Amino acid sequence: MSGTSRNISRAGNAKGTSYTPPSAERKLEKKLAAAERDCHLLTETPVVGLSVKVNEGNLGKGAMIVHMGQEGGFTAQLAIHRPIGSIPSEVVSDWALSNKTSIGNLIGQGNPFEKKTQQRVSELKLAHGLKTGTLINNDAGIVCYPDGTIREKMLARCRELHDIHKSVEGGKPMRPIFVYGSSAVLTQEMDYLNALASAPELKAAIDTETLQYREHETKDPITGQSQVTMKWAKGIPPEQLPIVLMEVITSGRYDATKWDKVKVLPEQKPDPFTVWGYKEGLVPQDRIVELSKHLDSYAKLRKEHNVLLPQGQKAKDAETGEQKAIRLAKHEELQQAAKHVNNVEKFKFKLPEHFISRNPK
Repeated sequence: MSGTSRNISRAGNAKGTSYTPPSAERKLEKKLAAAERDCHLLTETPVVGLSVKVNEGNLGKGAMIVHMGQEGGFTAQLAIHRPIGSIPSEVVSDWALSNKTSIGNLIGQGNPFEKKTQQRVSELKLAHGLKTGTLINNDAGIVCYPDGTIREKMLARCRELHDIHKSVEGGKPMRPIFVYGSSAVLTQEMDYLNALASAPELKAAIDTETLQYREHETKDPITGQSQVTMKWAKGIPPEQLPIVLMEVITSGRYDATKWDKVKVLPEQKPDPFTVWGYKEGLVPQDRIVELSKHLDSYAKLRKEHNVLLPQGQKAKDAETGEQKAIRLAKHEELQQAAKHVNNVEKFKFKLPEHFISRNPK
């Protein structure tokens, strides 16, 4: 050390002052302050800063994330969600409880019977259409409507217009897709579909072919376990679920007399093999033609605009003022095309129901 000496007190005070132990009152104040800090840590801070992101496309609307943990020890993240993937019809409105690992295993699993079932059902429908004369084979063996229009080619065009419509900002794509076709196509497609829906023998055959598909249940592929459903919560609306869950946790029981009255059991969601019958409504053909014209124009301008977009930062930096002006002008044309589509919709879509209504037979 250097020549200057220092008198260090027991408390480490470099000035040499004596140490005075805190009074009982001061100790109590510190304890109260610490308790208050702990209270904030357990309540306000996590809630204020909490951000929960849920993929409702996979887990269902109103799905909840539950975090559990102990200081320096056990932690877990659970989800209360709609059953994932293929499930029997009786659990369609259940809530399930899964940990994060199981959810990752469940999502993305397909139904192994889907492809085979789709092929067989398509064969049954086609055979019935040819038998009833609502579809025909032309000389080349291609399936057509009775007027000779190739069905798949026309439906492909309808799907194209529907997909363009879906890409328009503010657009309201129409369903079923065949409403984008001509009035002749619309009438003949509905004749074919209604013939399918009014044939009980066909429905019985489809029910037989879809049995494995409809009864398949998505399970954890690692453990082979079924999804754990919360039977008592079946039918509880998403907005009520957090309240009911907290009450169950704090009271240790589910109060059926209180909560059963708020339950809503949704209608069974139809699967892809449900046979529909259609009833024609008001289809203003001139507006469909006008809409198709504007959709084609929008698709053409979007393609031209995308070609003009600079790719990457270097391309953006190298873009000249003239190139930017051309790109912005094309973007303005694209926006105007979208407005034309939406203006046709405003005139055309005046009723809440679609022009075509459907009902399962």
